[in-house]
Amino acid sequence: MTTPERDYCYFIDHRKYNRNIGCRKHDNAYGINGGGSERDRWRADFAFYRHMRGNGDPMALPSLLACLAFGWFCWNYHPGKGPWRGQLLRRFVKAPK
Repeated sequence: MTTPERDYCYFIDHRKYNRNIGCRKHDNAYGINGGGSERDRWRADFAFYRHMRGNGDPMALPSLLACLAFGWFCWNYHPGKGPWRGQLLRRFVKAPK
């Protein structure tokens, strides 16, 4: 019995335009490895865009814009105090009760 392939694309159909590989590479480049600088996040987002565009995906530009906006809001590291100090989603998951 084989394990099913993991779906890395949360908001778009992973079965089209070789998207799942692009989403997996994007997650591995930034999200899963714990983030990094804003420059690292931009690098990962644009590599994802180039992958999608290279596969003729009509969702390449909307996906890039969504990644840039959502990534800045939820995943980017910002120095100082406040909710933007680390990866926002991780902070909610690990928040003390």
